[in-house]
Amino acid sequence: MKKFLISVGLLTLLLTACSNDDSKPAQAEPEEPKSEETKQEETQNEETKESYTPREVSYYELDGVDFELTELEQEMLRHPGIFSGDNYDEAKVQEALDQLPGDLTQEQYMEEVKYLLTEDYHEELETFLTFDSTIEVDIDRPDETVNAPTLKTAHYAILVDASGSMAAKVGGKTRMEAAKEAVLEFAEQVPENATISLRVYGHKGSNSNSDKGLSCESTEVLYNNSFEASGFESALSQVKPVGWTPIALALQMVQGDIPEGTDDVVVYVVSDGIETCDGDPVKEAKNLVTSDIQTVVNIIGFDVDNEGQKLLKEVASAGNGEFTYVNSEQDLKKYMRAQYQELQKKWFEWKEAGKNQAFEIKEEKKKIAFETKESMKEKSFREKERMKAAQAYLKERFDDYDHPVRKLSSEIIDYGNAKRRYAIDIGNQLRREAIDNGNRERREYIDEGNKKIRETIDKKNGN
Repeated sequence: MKKFLISVGLLTLLLTACSNDDSKPAQAEPEEPKSEETKQEETQNEETKESYTPREVSYYELDGVDFELTELEQEMLRHPGIFSGDNYDEAKVQEALDQLPGDLTQEQYMEEVKYLLTEDYHEELETFLTFDSTIEVDIDRPDETVNAPTLKTAHYAILVDASGSMAAKVGGKTRMEAAKEAVLEFAEQVPENATISLRVYGHKGSNSNSDKGLSCESTEVLYNNSFEASGFESALSQVKPVGWTPIALALQMVQGDIPEGTDDVVVYVVSDGIETCDGDPVKEAKNLVTSDIQTVVNIIGFDVDNEGQKLLKEVASAGNGEFTYVNSEQDLKKYMRAQYQELQKKWFEWKEAGKNQAFEIKEEKKKIAFETKESMKEKSFREKERMKAAQAYLKERFDDYDHPVRKLSSEIIDYGNAKRRYAIDIGNQLRREAIDNGNRERREYIDEGNKKIRETIDKKNGN
């Protein structure tokens, strides 16, 4: 019994002791001290977080663009990143990325990457937005001055002899009738932008000695303009064979018929005889060709005797032209057909010049559209790859699974691909427009040139 009581007492003491131990608070295990590197990083993060300011974005402004830009176009006017283009330095980019705090939003990280690496697209974009795909070849009709190729402004001056001898008949028609027909056919082929004048001389009084003074002082311009059929025919119908032959006076006065700005003048003197009014046509022809305007004096002698041919040749020679002797209506038309041949050549040159210039402009615009597209594509690819590398570096730095930098990948890819697609679409569109417009302009020159050439051929062949 005594042993039992002793045992119960010992058990009670043990339970009391255990109860007292459990009631005491458990002591926490001592924290592991932070390393100097961890403390420094936490301090840097706190300082960066407190000093971080969102980037202020600047954009280029374009002149000559008066329409609203799309969001993508506006974005492509962003000022380039500090490490864009040839300024790229991977080590320096990583140093800049190391300065970013770890608690920015995805949008803020993207803006920081753009600030560092966005390429400069503003010149390419300006080219696209101000691109003029129209092609207009500025070549005037034959004999007009243009920059390339050089064509000159011409004036054709026709001087018609109204002496009484022009009433003589040759082959069933008077010399005057035959001359008028040939002159009209020639006038119809003068280039549209050239001018033509019709001057008559010796058309007053008569061929009698009593009227010599009146007739020898008579010369008058009846038409001076671009060729217009009804007006020119009406003027030509006024010419009647009545008087003497003041060729020198007509050559002297024709200078006043030449429009300002004319480069070349071709003078055609139609006569059936020599000067009969005591003038000096050789001197007047020389005066014409020594003026500032390039002038050629051609003499068409209609059924002229040997002495007359000799004298008229001297006039033509003094005027740097040619003397052509015709003794029939057929000869006169043959001579005029040779002139049509020259006009046909000018129309051919005009057609070829316009065709070639349209092609050259088209090729130049194609090249601009293509090179601009390729430059923009290259920049967008380079930008995307560098941004992807920056994102990969940030992922290593912030290895949390849910960190915002992990979501940048698709945004960077979309950002770069949108610019690349824009470059391809707009570049191809503008190139196609330039091709279509150039081909259309080229075809217009070919069609009109061929039409005019056919017309001159028909006239030359007497159709």
